[in-house]
Amino acid sequence: MCSIAGAQTRDKVEKMLDIQKHRAPDGEGIVGDKKFTVGMGRSAIIDLKSHGLCPYTEDDYLIAFDGRIYNYLELRKKLEKKGWEFKTNSDTEVLLKAWREWDVKMFDKLNGMFAFAIYDGNRVILARDIVGEKPLYFSREPFRFASEAKSLDFRCNEFPPASYGIYNFDAFTIRRYWNLTLKKLYPNDIEEQLEELLGDAIKIRLKSDVPYGLYYSGGVDSSLINTFHDFEHKFTYEDKDYAEEFKEIYPKIAWHLDYPIKSFSAFGLWKLAEMASKKVKVIISGEGADELFGGYVRYIPAQFEYEALRFFPSYKSVFDKAKNVNESGVEEFRGNLREILRMSDRMASAFGLETRCPFLDKRVIEFAFSLPHNLKIKGFDTKIVLKKILKKRNPEWKDSEKHGLFCSVNKWIGSKDKFKKEDYIRFQKKIWKELRA
Repeated sequence: MCSIAGAQTRDKVEKMLDIQKHRAPDGEGIVGDKKFTVGMGRSAIIDLKSHGLCPYTEDDYLIAFDGRIYNYLELRKKLEKKGWEFKTNSDTEVLLKAWREWDVKMFDKLNGMFAFAIYDGNRVILARDIVGEKPLYFSREPFRFASEAKSLDFRCNEFPPASYGIYNFDAFTIRRYWNLTLKKLYPNDIEEQLEELLGDAIKIRLKSDVPYGLYYSGGVDSSLINTFHDFEHKFTYEDKDYAEEFKEIYPKIAWHLDYPIKSFSAFGLWKLAEMASKKVKVIISGEGADELFGGYVRYIPAQFEYEALRFFPSYKSVFDKAKNVNESGVEEFRGNLREILRMSDRMASAFGLETRCPFLDKRVIEFAFSLPHNLKIKGFDTKIVLKKILKKRNPEWKDSEKHGLFCSVNKWIGSKDKFKKEDYIRFQKKIWKELRA
């Protein structure tokens, strides 16, 4: 978890980094020439000893990088075989050398979360990971970029996930480097394949030179992650009477979020991050599992309609045409999940934490959306395949109704009515208006 920024002049970059300083507790640096300037604030997670990583420069190249390349050790070995020599133990240096060696073909080899900028004196390359775990915003005229929209005065666009962009001082062109590809799965060992993938996705996310922990709710996702590793630190949100604290700190939460959201779960994530920051610097979290494996109860009615139409085609007038669970999941993977990840990133970064999500490993994503529907939702049961793996690994685990990260905000602010999405937005817009006054 770091901050990046770029603009034509040093003073503009300094201002952007200053607004984002909560993302970078371990220092910052700025490098530029007469044409363009790039800055980076660092949170040191990997390689605590090397200098010159913020931003990292070599020859005529520099890179400002927010995120983590989980397979950087494997990539480093491949690059060493091609003759590259390394002077640090960081994934930042690996990322820049990978670009220099493979150019855009590099993206097929990366397994990680990232937002980065590379400048070579002639062009600026921006890129973002396939899901959008790490934030990135930009403006075209003048061309600028930053990790958070507030540092661009909100006169910006969100850089799309799974894409890279090239600014050549004449135009800025954005292209996709990844599209969802479905896999051919063999029914006899689906559970074993997925269990192995999840195990490795968790293992590579535990590479860290600082303490790490787990957001643990006791639900399917965190309980399953917990079976793969003996976590020394686990953090659970408990819904208490936070009425006074909520009123005091929610303006801070709104400022960190950049834009309004459709729930108050951000408060629960704020409390979790506050708790975790006292003991760790890296958090493992279960984001993405609901979208990938059919975890939301709201998917059930549509899946029922879909199955009914399939089994009773002559009664098609009785049932509504509906999305199957995979279609619903892909839609939210490209939509609602981005808001969830923004919440997760901003609340963690407010306390100098880095969040890592094993379910959002590229291999797990492609595997999950290739699964047959009955391994996700069957009747009223959800996350079928994950529960099977969990019960195998922890027979004592008991299933229960899914509640999500619930915060009793209605009670705290004295509202008797249930909040609707527009109520959340209206409440937060009021706060934003006061913040910007």
